Amino acid sequence: MTINEILNHFPQKISNELVDYVTETVFLKSRYLFTRRVGGFQKAYCTHCKYETITDGLKHGQKSECAKCGSECIVKASGRGRKRLIDDAFVVWYEKSMQNPEAIVARGILLVRDYSGDYRTVETNHYTKVYYLFEPGNSKMVFRDWGGLIERKKISSEIYSSMSFKESFVSIENIKAAVRGTPFQYSTWEKYHRHSSQYRIKDDLVSFFDLAAKYPCIEYLTKLGMQDIVQTKLDGRKTFGAINWRGKTIEKVLRLTKSELKDLRKNNISLKVETLHCYQVHKKNGIKITFEEAELLNDITGWRFDDFKKLLKYASFEKLSRYFLKQLRNHKKHFSASYSVLISLQDYIKDCIDLGMDISQEHVLLPNNLHAAHQKTIRQVKIKADHTLNKKIEKRIMELQRLSFRYSGMIIRPAVSSIELFDEGKALNHCVGRYAEDYANGKTNLFVIRKTEDPEKPFFTLELRQNQITQVYGKDNSQPTKEVKAFVEAFKSHKLIKKPKDRKVAV
Repeated sequence: MTINEILNHFPQKISNELVDYVTETVFLKSRYLFTRRVGGFQKAYCTHCKYETITDGLKHGQKSECAKCGSECIVKASGRGRKRLIDDAFVVWYEKSMQNPEAIVARGILLVRDYSGDYRTVETNHYTKVYYLFEPGNSKMVFRDWGGLIERKKISSEIYSSMSFKESFVSIENIKAAVRGTPFQYSTWEKYHRHSSQYRIKDDLVSFFDLAAKYPCIEYLTKLGMQDIVQTKLDGRKTFGAINWRGKTIEKVLRLTKSELKDLRKNNISLKVETLHCYQVHKKNGIKITFEEAELLNDITGWRFDDFKKLLKYASFEKLSRYFLKQLRNHKKHFSASYSVLISLQDYIKDCIDLGMDISQEHVLLPNNLHAAHQKTIRQVKIKADHTLNKKIEKRIMELQRLSFRYSGMIIRPAVSSIELFDEGKALNHCVGRYAEDYANGKTNLFVIRKTEDPEKPFFTLELRQNQITQVYGKDNSQPTKEVKAFVEAFKSHKLIKKPKDRKVAV
């Protein structure tokens, strides 16, 4: 089809409906009262009704109604410079095809009202920038470039590209009138526009009508509650090959049997493309899961599929899938989605290998409580990594042990290892673990405060630098209680403040 053949589908003239829409909606705010002084009187010319009336006291920049037509206008002093007073906008206007009763067309039109010259002769100028043709099985786009008209291979909206700096308008009522009596009337386009007001929408729907022209299946996908799948396609997001867009029946489109489709409808599931793909992948691998289970597992067969496949050298597809479902159901507190299980299992296996654990044993590879098992390996890896650091800390303890102190139901002593600092920070939710290296190298001194009745349970942490207490923090960086303050003061008095030596008095 040549460009001329495409253009034959479009009306040759601007319709009265478009003129009215531009006047009453697009350029509703482009109405001015230009004032001038004539024989001691102020006169105002209305650019909407094109009448000049005698007025009184109108000031430049204020809003005022035209005495003749009642339009709300902006007052402009005609003697002031207005070389930049040019109003423009972009409208996408739909109409029926002049050639094919089943087709619709749309034009992207740049509208300009130029007030920089004689304001009495201003008219609305129309410049068609883009032409769209949508007919069953076919879409075309012709764009007006600097070199003339060119056909583009892919349908795209100009609202977010060449016209992104213009205010854009699309009329819902206009689209309804254009699609009436055509196959597009039933395309469910109303489900895919975004409102900016009751009568305006934010997008021009050209991408939707392009999709509807090529793939009629979007009508029954939407009516079956699978709008998310269509929206995924519209947004240009990955559909993982889950949809046969050219399928003639819903079963072929979704690549499901009638029995599976019946089960889907029975459970009233709002199907996402990732969930459908997950179900299809498991089915291909001979694993039967429900659509609810596919919803839980859809991360690992979607964007994380490559990472998931790396785990297949340790266990079968089915065993891993069942294991993921078990973790998601039994340990919801720690795993909200399948990708969180995946990340945790990846890290856990890495820790196991680093620690020399035998992951050929299933109970090691796939522990009943992955979160708890991972926390243990994290701790063991840290102990292993901090071996050199802890040797230094051992020497420091000998030096700092003299500052250990017991008083009023509490004790204070130097931290014994980097792992104790790690556990201390984790239990109290503060950052003392970060100071382990400085502690080992003598740049700071770290002490733990415990209750004598529970000497192993983290309570408060104290930092000492150059014989001065710099920090005392409890859980979530809380400040010391009255009792802890009293204990710290006693510690300071007995261990940190040097007492003057007794002097011998001469007799």
